[in-house]
Amino acid sequence: MTVQIAYPSEEFPPPVGFRLEVPEDWETLSVPGVQMAAAAPRREGSFRANVVLTVQRCPAATPMQSVRESLEARKAALPQLEEIDTGELEIDGVAWLASEYGYTQPGQRTVVQAARYTMVPRSAHSADILEVVASCGAEDADAQIAVLRRIQDSVRPVV
Repeated sequence: MTVQIAYPSEEFPPPVGFRLEVPEDWETLSVPGVQMAAAAPRREGSFRANVVLTVQRCPAATPMQSVRESLEARKAALPQLEEIDTGELEIDGVAWLASEYGYTQPGQRTVVQAARYTMVPRSAHSADILEVVASCGAEDADAQIAVLRRIQDSVRPVV
């Protein structure tokens, strides 16, 4: 005897949707393995500021502490990491883990990243982790970080 299960379904809902606001001169990008990406206009000789959103399914009982531990492990692997700030924030009733840091790969420019994570319940058994990573070159960070934070502040999960 067999039982049929399906995707999407109540037990296996599709990934959470989301929306965000970017400056009107930004361009949308298609990136493998990424649900949504957008970038500032290209400027010769500059790192192109961008925002990338991904969704990862996890068990509903996954604690945010495991998300924090995963983030810390990824940051620890970055070359010449410079921690700026890590903490929690709330935007429109949604709790986010937020981390800002810079790193430099040998022979490359220094990159500043602002990463945010939230967990969205999807079923009795599953949740989605929404990851929003904004990046810019260190040389433009003072001018770009406010724009990147506004974009991140505009992200809203759509269930």
